[in-house]
Amino acid sequence: MRTLTLMEISTHTTIAAESASPGKSLTRSDELRLAKRNDLADLQNRFKRSGRVHIPNILAADSAEAVIETIAKDTRWNLVTNNNGQHLDLDAAGMAALSSDDQIKFADAVHNQARWEFQYLFANYPIYDSYYSGRLPDGLLRRVFEFLNSPPFLEFVRAVTGDDTIKFTDAQATKYEPGHFLTVHDDNVSGKNRCCAYVLNLTREWRADWGGLLQFYDSNGHIIEAFTPVFNALNIFSVPQKHSVSAVAPFAGAPRYSITGWLRSGADPLGLPSKNNQ
Repeated sequence: MRTLTLMEISTHTTIAAESASPGKSLTRSDELRLAKRNDLADLQNRFKRSGRVHIPNILAADSAEAVIETIAKDTRWNLVTNNNGQHLDLDAAGMAALSSDDQIKFADAVHNQARWEFQYLFANYPIYDSYYSGRLPDGLLRRVFEFLNSPPFLEFVRAVTGDDTIKFTDAQATKYEPGHFLTVHDDNVSGKNRCCAYVLNLTREWRADWGGLLQFYDSNGHIIEAFTPVFNALNIFSVPQKHSVSAVAPFAGAPRYSITGWLRSGADPLGLPSKNNQ
């Protein structure tokens, strides 16, 4: 059986829908908000020591529940992977509808690159791009992005990291299912002005045995620390820093949901409103 290339597979599907469902409507009384906490000094010390920190219970409980409810039920997903340095966005539903033979060929093509080179495979919804292109309708996902660029959130991450150059945040929703993974890389891309990466974990229950761990490496390739995707926890780590997401096991009991992106310096190239860019 001939191995199909990723570019050939991409012609079998269409890009996912241009917009996501609006999700839960929010009122002024249930706007997204950070949980109250008194451990800022401890978080600062941990980040200063290693350039990374795991922050439990980041959002108020009702905010976290509203976000995962919307992402799990209302998001139209892309399936994303890498073809020799070219990012591919595929329609997740279309890929699932392929014949078993074509799905095997696709998996072979992905795995052949992953064996020795940078590769990834997971589902995503591009919140940042959709927000600025006008494809993201009013609703909770829009509020999530605006919250991540609000003064309270930006002030909090600046305080934790000690980096006052952080000006804005980009974002994508991600869903890792069995077989999904992200191999070792360091997020350092010229011109992107990435100060730190972040992962807002949104899976209610997860076991480390299921994979999907955010792993960090030393210069010899040894794993020196790993964060299990705990519900409503925010992970922040400096860029560049070698890391990966371990493959999700075939027996995982749920998808691994999160909102991820980078805390970035400079002006937002897509035009972040000035009130949030302070």
